[in-house]
Amino acid sequence: MNLSTKVLEYVNEAKLTNFSLLESISGTTANSLRVTINRLVKHEKLYNPIKGVYVAKDADPFWVASTLFPGYISLSSAFYLNNLIDEYPFTVFVASEARKSITMGGHEFLYFKAKNYLGIEEGKYKTASVEKAIYDSLLHIDMVGIQTLVKALYHAKINRRKFMRISNGESSAFFQRLGYLISTLPNKDTKKEKLMASCAKRIGTNTYLQGRNSGHYVKEWKIIDNVGKEVFLAWLHQ
Repeated sequence: MNLSTKVLEYVNEAKLTNFSLLESISGTTANSLRVTINRLVKHEKLYNPIKGVYVAKDADPFWVASTLFPGYISLSSAFYLNNLIDEYPFTVFVASEARKSITMGGHEFLYFKAKNYLGIEEGKYKTASVEKAIYDSLLHIDMVGIQTLVKALYHAKINRRKFMRISNGESSAFFQRLGYLISTLPNKDTKKEKLMASCAKRIGTNTYLQGRNSGHYVKEWKIIDNVGKEVFLAWLHQ
């Protein structure tokens, strides 16, 4: 068996490995191994997302993203894994201590700072629960987009107590935005009504839905909607 085949078979079985492990099984010099690996990467036989780490082409991108740097899958990626949106996320969001962007094949792994680690579900990989993914998305709405968040809210079954525990200590503006977005949804279930009522108790001073551009003032929530319901609910009419 030649070295290229040996390396490729090992990576394909391991799914993710590093140079040190490959060196231990190669039976050749480090320089020869580097040449072989570089050739395999160049011909797209395997991926090299970060220095010294090699990944099989059929490896699960969600698993790879959460393995390269410890953290949990969140934002729109967690919405997809929790069956709240249909669009496959070629950008995989990972809440972590790291802050970086990595490309691998047709995917981008975006690492952002996790505020807390409450509401994480264990499984094939750590993933934000429905409540945690909504919480993170409200904090990082610029990364998710209000339309995607509203779509997830529409389909979600939200445990109010879990959500309030995760979001304990957040500002009145945080709850005003969430309460207002829920209020715009048609056919709200009891769980959403209860969460909306909890948000209403935390209304403070006037705030903006996103950014600080002018918009329509919603007195009930003391919020300036500078996005527009016709925009973030457009998917309902498609």
